[in-house]
Amino acid sequence: MNHSIEKLFDLTGKVAIVTGGAMGIGKGVAIRLAEAGAKIMIVDIIDHKDAEPTLQEIKNLGGQVSYLKADLRDIKNLPSIITQTLKEFGDINILVNNAGIFSYCPITELTEELWDNTHNLNLKAVAFLSKLVVSKMIEKNHGGKIINISSIDSIKPSGNLSQYDSSKGGVRMLTRAFAKETGKYGININDIAPGGVNTPGGTKIAGENLTAEQQKAMKTQTEQFVKMLPLQRMGEPQDIGNAALFLASDASNYMTGSTLIVDGGLLIM
Repeated sequence: MNHSIEKLFDLTGKVAIVTGGAMGIGKGVAIRLAEAGAKIMIVDIIDHKDAEPTLQEIKNLGGQVSYLKADLRDIKNLPSIITQTLKEFGDINILVNNAGIFSYCPITELTEELWDNTHNLNLKAVAFLSKLVVSKMIEKNHGGKIINISSIDSIKPSGNLSQYDSSKGGVRMLTRAFAKETGKYGININDIAPGGVNTPGGTKIAGENLTAEQQKAMKTQTEQFVKMLPLQRMGEPQDIGNAALFLASDASNYMTGSTLIVDGGLLIM
């Protein structure tokens, strides 16, 4: 079916769940989908008052948005996301599995706790929330879109992030495995692999426990890294939001099991 450009990217009437949507990449995704007309359920671990600036920004754009605080590392909390979204908006058409954590850690300092925390959120929650959403989409018999946020590190590890890289590598394969099963139901599942993106979480982690001299060195290192990138800049949350809009829209209807790389050219360095 042929659509106008406007119709291709129109999400009016669609309902989207965005995990980790209160800030950073998730916020960029939630705002872009809301601008396209989707009703947004943001799920995050922070208190409602801390998520309010993002909720208000979406409301100021004329969007409909609701918020649910949940720790996705415990899969017992996942069914309530489905229940609450259906209660608020009546349906689920789009799921964006964005919530994730990372912290730098050499192999010699890797702990079971860090490994489990990272994998439980970055991979296990993606699998089991997707399972619930797929079941609901099949029940509703209307297909849908699932977008997983993986990472460029799932393709090209940067070092000292083994627990993160392995979890994101898992997300890329999970995307393909689930896509192979769900295509017959009209459910498209793809992932986005961001490169370096300016986010509050990344800034916080990069600056944790660093001396003034170390912070200066890290700033210099970042500047040198950016100069090497073909596009000469770090990514912004809206860059990933733009990619998510494409994958959530009818423009990507013949894509499933694919990775959309949004890295400023990092892989060709």
